[in-house]
Order: sequence, then C-alpha cells, then structure tokens
Amino acid sequence: MIQLPDPRIQQMAETLVDHSVGVKKGDEVIIRSTSLARPLLEEIYRLIVRRGGHPHLLLGNDFTRIFFEEADDEQLESVPDITRYILERADANIYIDAPVNRREMTGIDPVKLQKRNKVMMPLNERFMKGEARWVVSLFPTPALAQDADLPLSAYEDFVYEAVNIDWNALKKTMEAATARFDEAKEVRILSEGTDITLSIEGRKGVIDGGENNMPGGEFFYAPLEQKTEGIITYEWPAVIAGQEVSGIRLTFQEGKVVEARADKGEDYLRKALDTDEGARYLGELGIGCNFGIQQHTKNILFDEKIGGSVHLALGRAYEECGGTNQSAIHWDMVKDLRKGGEIHLDGKPVQKNGQWLF
Repeated sequence: MIQLPDPRIQQMAETLVDHSVGVKKGDEVIIRSTSLARPLLEEIYRLIVRRGGHPHLLLGNDFTRIFFEEADDEQLESVPDITRYILERADANIYIDAPVNRREMTGIDPVKLQKRNKVMMPLNERFMKGEARWVVSLFPTPALAQDADLPLSAYEDFVYEAVNIDWNALKKTMEAATARFDEAKEVRILSEGTDITLSIEGRKGVIDGGENNMPGGEFFYAPLEQKTEGIITYEWPAVIAGQEVSGIRLTFQEGKVVEARADKGEDYLRKALDTDEGARYLGELGIGCNFGIQQHTKNILFDEKIGGSVHLALGRAYEECGGTNQSAIHWDMVKDLRKGGEIHLDGKPVQKNGQWLF
C-alpha cells in the first residue's frame, strides 16, 4: 500500500518557503536539520527548486557533544572556512529542529557553549540585522513529543495546529495590540510572586507574524536597559542548550538582575548570568498571542507564543526594536498570565487572565 504524503507537511513547507523566507529565483538557501525531518525537508527542497532557488541541505549529526567534550579553546574559537563561506553568502536560512535527544548537551560546561556562541555571533549578524532572510521551525520527533508529555500523534496535531493557520488574520489582531503598547511608556506585569515594571518609552514593537519563527504569534520590545524594577517568578521551566532550569525567581534593580534563585539548575542559571555584563539585563519583552498554542512543551519556539503569556529574555536585544544591550546569550523565560495575571500600561489594565480588555 502506497502511503500518501501528509498534506499538513506540504502546507507547512509552503508556509516556510513562501510566507516566511519568500524564496525567489536565484536565491541561495541553506536548509539545516537532521535526517529525522526528511518528510518536511523533501517538500522544502522541492519547493525551493520550483521557485528557481538553489537549496543547500546541511544535515546535522550526533557528534556535537563529542566536539564540546573534546575541543580546546583554539577549536572552540575558530570557524571552518566552509561554514564561514556558507553563512556569508546565503540569501536565506531555514532551520528545522528535529532532535534525536533533547538532553544531548546536558552536563556540557556552559563556558564552552558561551565561547562558541561568541565566535558564531558575528557570522549570524547579517541574519539578525535583516540582511538575509531566516526562519526557525521544527519537525515533530519522538524526543520533542516526550518533552511535551504527549504521544507522537498528538504532538504532530499540536504542531500543525499552531503552524498551519491564517497568518494574515493573526497579524491584524497583533497590530491592534502593538499600537496600544507603542503609545505607552511603562509596562507592569502582576501575578502571584510577580510584580515587575519595565520601560518601553520611545521603543517600537516588532510583530512576529511567522516570518522568522514558525510558529509566530508574538510582538516584542527591547525594554530600556536601566529601567526594569521588581521581581518575577516563573512557573514553567526554562530550557536552553539542553539544560533545564525550573522554579526561577529573578529580582531586578535599575535594570540588572541582582538576585537569582532556582529550584533546579541554579548553578547553571548563575553561570549564564555571568557570561558577560549584558547577560544580567533584559533584551526582550515579548507578548504571546497565538491562541492555537495552549500547552507548555518545554520548547521556546512554541512556548513564547502561547496566547496569554509573556516572556522576558536575558541578554542580547534585537536592534530592530531599538535595543542596545549586547550579550552572547539570549535566554527567553515564559510567564503564564492566564490564571490571575495582569498587564498594565501606564497604570491602566489592558490584559487580565490572558485576555485583552480592549
């Protein structure tokens, strides 16, 4: 019996190629993933060729951990010529996360990871500055489903329901909310264990309508670097580079994290905060608006878009929204506001229990 392609995969490929990066004739397009994402990669590759582009498929391997276990400082701080050449010439970059093991990097010295990030950061600048197009997404694998505490079939439904939506319609609703925030000077977030105030005066929001992240569904700001005050407590764990930190509680004074605690992974949290001077300051305030995502799955690509949530990122700010904070890290942490949470703009409530009041 011939198994027909899943039409949801075909639809997702069209969204990535046409909506997210807009492949056109002559484009050099990097596709990065693992062999587990083959059904999606085949459709993406096919569409790029049909659009007149030139796809370059880079399949990851299982040797990344070996590199970080064995590499010395010289190896960590150098970039192969072939990698440099590809990143400097590509018109677009499509990255599909499809891991075999989400905890593969557990136990790796975070200092090594940070050194590598610092080296790679300049090569990724042209993508971050919008000089080349890019999108990050994922393909549902057993490892990702396991993180989400879902069987694979249910996780596939979860992914496609968040991705295969009317992006133009969602973008219109986010434009209305962003307009309110653009007029405000101060954002206050209230919830149990949380009372934190940020300044966005003079900063403009950026809407993610699925161009750089798939799924999209957020708008975000770069808070004024010295103006964050208060305490925030996170119910959900924050996962970065395979490391899970949970029960996080951060205290800010004059924009800087002056106290950091965690029920699990506190040592890793402290090391991350000591990466560089900018790691203790906020680079982003994001507002989740994708109500097609209702469940936390320990995957920031989806979790930060949950409708009725906010996320604050430690470290690097995005220049496109006026941020100046520099750091080798950008660590998003998601706060659920759907049960008793509030957002105030200049002292007036605009969201309660995850629902807009306008």
